[in-house]
Amino acid sequence: MADEETAKRMERRLFISLTMALFLFSSGCGSKPSPDFALIDRYLTVWDQFAQGDNSLLSRINKDRAPFEQHLADALAKIDRRAPGRFVFYAVVQVGGFIPLASQLGQAFQQRVGDAVPVFTNPKDGSTSFFAGDLYFWWEAHKSEYESYPLYEEWRRRDFAQNVAIKMYESAVRNRK
Repeated sequence: MADEETAKRMERRLFISLTMALFLFSSGCGSKPSPDFALIDRYLTVWDQFAQGDNSLLSRINKDRAPFEQHLADALAKIDRRAPGRFVFYAVVQVGGFIPLASQLGQAFQQRVGDAVPVFTNPKDGSTSFFAGDLYFWWEAHKSEYESYPLYEEWRRRDFAQNVAIKMYESAVRNRK
């Protein structure tokens, strides 16, 4: 009888140990879940500060680019309603920014929106990208379908955006037709 109780206790302990191990393994052993919107938003804030003239942030932008793009691509792939506004802001804050279609980020966005945004083909090398201007107009037409991004809304109201960036996008679209 004592052997049976010992065997049952060992069986319970084994079950509990295996359950805990499975839980830790499946949850990534405490790693941050992807997508990490705190990381995404910090990166976009730094980009915005750089775009407004803080050139000291360039090395940080370059260093943090890969994890930012990974998390944003994950958010797009998971159909998170917060992701498209941040994707568009990433391009427009760079003013004439392009996001390569072949990149993980470009692929994730295209899978999310299909052919709703025109793809720009570079006549010199044939590479394909999403152009900030096309993304701007797509977002303005579709932003009610997604969660807004406050930094984008703030950027859009700025004099520079109104008098330079948006006018440049309008001109680029007119000249393409």
